[in-house]
Amino acid sequence: MHPDRAAERRGGEGVNVATDARVLIVDSDVHGTQALARLVEQHGYPAPMLASSVWKAMETVEDSLPDVVVFSLYYPNVDPLLFCRALKQAHPLLPIMVITSSGASLGEIESLRVLAGGLDAVLERPLDEARFLAALEDVLAKRKLLSVSSMRAAAQAISTHGPSVELAARTILFTDVRGSTQLLETTTTQMFFKDLNYRLTQQGAVVREFSGEVVKFTGDGLMASFQGFDRLTQALRCALKIVELEKEQAYQHLPMPFGQGLCDGLVVCGHVGEAKHERPDIFGWPVHLAARLCGHAPAGAILIKKKDFDRIDANGIAHTHAGFLEFRGLKERVECVQIGLPAPTESLRHG
Repeated sequence: MHPDRAAERRGGEGVNVATDARVLIVDSDVHGTQALARLVEQHGYPAPMLASSVWKAMETVEDSLPDVVVFSLYYPNVDPLLFCRALKQAHPLLPIMVITSSGASLGEIESLRVLAGGLDAVLERPLDEARFLAALEDVLAKRKLLSVSSMRAAAQAISTHGPSVELAARTILFTDVRGSTQLLETTTTQMFFKDLNYRLTQQGAVVREFSGEVVKFTGDGLMASFQGFDRLTQALRCALKIVELEKEQAYQHLPMPFGQGLCDGLVVCGHVGEAKHERPDIFGWPVHLAARLCGHAPAGAILIKKKDFDRIDANGIAHTHAGFLEFRGLKERVECVQIGLPAPTESLRHG
C-alpha cells in the first residue's frame, strides 16, 4: 500500500482508497468472484487477479506473486485446508483471507486457523463489505511488519505441524545418465552397475546435504523433492554440486555424465502400491515437467524454467537462455534457462 493512503473509512462515505496492492481471488463461483472483484476495484485497488481453480491459483502465485489471496473455503474437488497450508509453506509472508459459509462457529473458525497453518483473516457469508475491506487493509498492513527471519520460522512451523500435507509446494529434481545404452556396450554389466550405484549413492547424499529427500530411483537416475521457504535455491545448489562431482570424477571412474531438470510448483503427495508395500510418491504437473526438462538437458547441464530461475539469486551462476522449448504432453512451449553448457543454437524438441 502507499504510505500516504487514507487509512480510515468513515461509515457510509464509500471512500476510494488508492493502493498498489495486488489481490488474487480464488473461487469457482463466477458471479461471486466478479462481485468481489468489483468491490475491490471500487476502493482503489488494481483489478484483482482471478483463479477458478486451486491449480490455477498456485500457478498465478508463482508467476506474479500477489500481495494477498482471498479464498472461498468450500471449494469443490479439493481439500481447501491443504491448499492453504501449501500456500503458507511456499510463501509464509503471503496473507490468506478465507471466506466461509454462513453459520461457522467460533470454534470452527479457530480450528481452521490452526489446521491451515495460520490464516490471516476468516470472514463469514453473507459478506459484510465494510468488514471485508477493513480486514483486507489490516492483513496488508501486518504483512509489512514481518521480517525475513519470522518468515522462515513460520515456514518451518507449518512444514512440521501435524500430519504430512497431501497438497504441497515442492521443487522437484530429476537426474538421468546420458548415453547409458552406449556405456553398456563398452563395458561389463557388473562394472556399469557398480559405477552407477556409486554415483547414485553420492547424489542421494548431496540431496540430503541440501535438505532434500530422495523420492525414488528411476533406473539410471533419481527423483528428489525439496520443500520449505528456500526450496528452489537449495535444489539448484544441489544440482550444481552434482555437476561438480561429475567433473571431479570424470577421469576416476567410468564416464557417466548426467543431465538434470528442475521444476517448482504445487504437487500431490501420497502413498502408492499394495497395502503391505505402499511407498511415498509425488505426482503433478511439476513432476512431469521436471522429468521432461531432465530428459532434454545435455550431459553435464541443468535445465530449468526461466520463471523459476528468475526467482533465485543467480549471481555467479553461468547460464544461457535456452529459448522456448516444446515438450511432449504440454500444449504450450516453456521458456527455459540452461546451466552448465552453452545453449543449442537450433530449435529444440523433446519427443
